[in-house]
Formats: sequence, structure tokens, C-alpha cells
Amino acid sequence: MNDRRMRAARGGAFAIVACALMSCGHGAVTAPDRSASAAVGPGTTIAARTEDGELQHFRIDSVDHDPRDRDGDVRLYGVSVLGPDAKTWRRYCTPDVEGRSAAIPVAGSWGAQGDSRPATDAITFACTSGAIAKCIRLGYKPWKTHQGIALQPYHAACVRMIRADYCGDGRPHTLDGTWIDIWDDLGIRRRGERDGHPEVFEAAWSPSGAAYLNMPRWSDDVAEIIEHCPERLRDRTSRDRSLAPSEVRAHFPEALIFDARYVRSADRRTPPSQPSSM
Repeated sequence: MNDRRMRAARGGAFAIVACALMSCGHGAVTAPDRSASAAVGPGTTIAARTEDGELQHFRIDSVDHDPRDRDGDVRLYGVSVLGPDAKTWRRYCTPDVEGRSAAIPVAGSWGAQGDSRPATDAITFACTSGAIAKCIRLGYKPWKTHQGIALQPYHAACVRMIRADYCGDGRPHTLDGTWIDIWDDLGIRRRGERDGHPEVFEAAWSPSGAAYLNMPRWSDDVAEIIEHCPERLRDRTSRDRSLAPSEVRAHFPEALIFDARYVRSADRRTPPSQPSSM
């Protein structure tokens, strides 16, 4: 769920995007030149200013192919930030579920409410421990199409889903490390079958949040979420109508991605299998 996003161009001036977007512990830097990513390699240093005007320095330590990417168009960047002593470099990204501290460059930027803002003059570095990069690695690459269908809206919907941002206002309703099952109608992700680990359909997702909410990820009461955005979720929850995943799009055609939470036992938070992690 955590997200640090950063973009580099040698010698450029940058601005940190609001940490609140993808939960703090991860920040973001965008650069003015989208094409510059091709020139960024190990040893590149970056001067950037936070949204508060604080100057920070970043360093590209490594650039590697993503071993999980079949298309070969995703690179993992190791990034460090210079500490306050102006001598010590530390990892910029929080380690992901695989223990890797890396970031992926993505065209565009994201607002404080989690809304994506594609742009030709900005590039974001998204940490693999955060929602933006997780959705890319799940197969929802915003720069690609699948079967003639643009994946940018699917990526935006996935970011909402990863963070359990039901209201579409940037507020998460999940915990780091939570396991969920993810699928879509394009066949990019298919619903898994995990014997012994029953699932509960959670929600159907659009770029603006939950198109339909069946059961919250970390609550058994839909009303707790409705309280946060009653108008946004009006007539869109199991309190109003009970819908199976296969029935949702007939009522809410904007639904693009679906997920299920695992039934939680009293003594563990997640099942021992390997579904998609937050």
C-alpha cells in the first residue's frame, strides 16, 4: 500500500508529490521531461524539492529488468536519498513483499486524492512497495493496451483497489501485508482457487473508487465505510442490493477490476498461500 514515487533527469529541478496519496513513509518526485528516463542510469544524482520547499538529493544506484515482467518493458530502479548529514545515503523505498527496495518510472503524476494525472511532461518513480507500482507488476500497465482496450483506467482502478480506497478520496481502508485475490474481465488477472482458504467478494472497482462494495476488507460492517462517503456509495453496496461479481457490471458498467478478501481466522491475519499482497 505504501508508495514513494520519484523521477530523475540529470540536473533538473523537481517537486515532491503529496505523501498522503499513497500513505506516508514514501514520497514522490516528478520531472519535467518524460523522455529523460531513458538517460537515467546508475550514478545519476537528482536535486529535488519537497512540497514544503525542502531540498533533497537522490541517487540512482541500479537499473534492472523486472524478473516478473514478461514483456520486458519494466525496469526496477534502486534509489537512495541523501541523509541530513549530507554524507550518508539511505534507501528511498520501503522494501516490498519480496524484500526489494526499488522503484518503477511511470509517465504522469497522482493527486492527493489518488487521482491519476497522465501528462507528457512528468514522470513518476513508483516504489514497488506502493500501489502504483504494484498495479503495474500485476499487469495493469497504464501505457499499454490489451485486446485493443487501454489499460490506464484499469491501472487507476487497481490503485483504488490496492489501497481499499472505497470512497475514491485517497483515504485507505486496509493494512500493509493484507492478502487479496484479484481478477478482471480482460483475463489479465484470473480469480484464484485456494483450497482451504475461503474468500469473500469484497468489491468491484472503477478509477473513481468502489463501483460496488460487498464487504469491506477489514470490517464486517458496510455501514462503517458508508459513513465516510454516503453520497458516493449510495445504492452501491450490499446494504442496497446483493450482487455476485458476475452481476455487478450489468448494474455498474464502470466496474473494471474485482477482488475478494480471505476469510480471517482468529489466530492469523493472512493465509499461508501466495495471493496478491498489499
